Amino acid sequence: MSRAGWHERIAHLLLTRTPLGLIVRWFASIPISVHAKLLSGFLLITLVLIAMGATGLQIIAKMSRQSHLMHQAHDRGYWSLQMEHAFAMQMNFTSLALILKDEATIARILRENNRFNNTMARIEEAAPPEERELIQLIRTAQEEAMTTVADIANLVREGRLDEATKLQVAKEYPLYVQIEGLINQVVKIEQDKMDDLRRSVAVENQRAMILMGGFVAASILLALLLGFVISWSFILPVREAQGFLGRVAMGDFGASIAVPNRDEYGVLADHLNRMSRELHRLHEDQRQAARELTTLNEQLKRASMAKSEFLASMSHELRTPMNAILGFTELMLDGIYGEIPPSLKGPLTDVQVNGKHLLRLINEVLDLSKIEAGRMELSLGEYSARDIVETVTASLRSLAAEKGLEFIARVEEDIPPAVADGKRLTQCLMNLAGNALKFTKEGRVEIGVELKANTLVYRVSDTGIGIPQDQISKLFEEFRQLDATVAHEFGGTGLGLSITKKFVELHGGRLWAESQVGQGSTFFFSVPLRVDKGKPA
Repeated sequence: MSRAGWHERIAHLLLTRTPLGLIVRWFASIPISVHAKLLSGFLLITLVLIAMGATGLQIIAKMSRQSHLMHQAHDRGYWSLQMEHAFAMQMNFTSLALILKDEATIARILRENNRFNNTMARIEEAAPPEERELIQLIRTAQEEAMTTVADIANLVREGRLDEATKLQVAKEYPLYVQIEGLINQVVKIEQDKMDDLRRSVAVENQRAMILMGGFVAASILLALLLGFVISWSFILPVREAQGFLGRVAMGDFGASIAVPNRDEYGVLADHLNRMSRELHRLHEDQRQAARELTTLNEQLKRASMAKSEFLASMSHELRTPMNAILGFTELMLDGIYGEIPPSLKGPLTDVQVNGKHLLRLINEVLDLSKIEAGRMELSLGEYSARDIVETVTASLRSLAAEKGLEFIARVEEDIPPAVADGKRLTQCLMNLAGNALKFTKEGRVEIGVELKANTLVYRVSDTGIGIPQDQISKLFEEFRQLDATVAHEFGGTGLGLSITKKFVELHGGRLWAESQVGQGSTFFFSVPLRVDKGKPA
């Protein structure tokens, strides 16, 4: 399992099996903003750090005071030892004076006495109140001892050594013992204080380590707890929203999202639920509209089929009498029924021309209705592309000459025989070439065909009025012309291109055009070289 998978599993266990899940939901339900929640978390951690810093400073200050007291106790102990040493030297020089009997030794006694007094003054200055009484006893005993030393010194100067010795033994020595005992008490008191202070400092050090360790552990746990609670109070609604949007993307517009948050995520969840309800309503409306549209399309399809069948039947019924009319008109113009008066020849010619035009329209309507009714079948057979081009050229050459247009045919050499409905392809090319001649006032019209791979591409180019780019795609719709002005000037029903497109598509090909206004147009249609005989129409 990946590291991310383990993290997810641990988080899931913490959220479902411990009180952390309740804490996360409680924190999410607090009605304050996300910004305020983040600030509160940072503020809480900051307060813990401030408390830890204040406690640390307090401990440092206390330890500093204890260190200062211990330093003072150490100094007092040192000066107590110095005082004891000075007193011992004083007694030593007193005994030495009895032996040497000189002034230099007596002067040393006085010097050591001065050192003793100076040291005792330092101790007294820094001594706490409970030691000053003891120091005062030392001072009194020392003064009495110095008086005795002075008496001994005078006896030594006078040569009365026996009396001086007796005075030392009887009076100075007991004072020495007394002073030494008092000094030892001072030294012991200072040493005891130093020992107490050392133990206190050690205890404070241990307490400080425990307290600071507790603060560090509490800070880490608090940071982890806040990080977990705050992050998951944001992650859970985001995941809910992600799952919700995934269901909506899959088409479940009735989905909803529920989160405990009362912050921006809660507002987002409300917006998503409103969006879901609106999408569900629109989806139901769309489904209802689609059902109605399907029903309507079926009705329109049946109506279109009925219309196509009706037009196919009616066109067939109209074509029969129209052929008879054209046949009798042609016989009359050929003089079968006798000489025609000049006054009737013109009207009969008009009848013949307009009858042929009407018959062509009837044939187009019949073809269109058959295609729409699915009854059009191609008569596939072998044909020559050159023959189709020559047939169209021969049929329209007189119209080109009448309008004074250059009419050109270009057929690629070595095009093999093809298989298709040659009659329908001739009709397609005839429609395109006829339109080109009709919409070209001067210049030329060119018909061409070439073989590309296994596809024949027929092309009709002209130098006519041209077609706007936004109108080209609309040309192949039924009964569609550029505009009313063009229809009025050039005539036509708008069926030719539509029928041509359908015939080409029945062959598995396509029809398209390229044009620029004022520079002419080129129409193309492509069909397979050999259309499958089994291809349905």
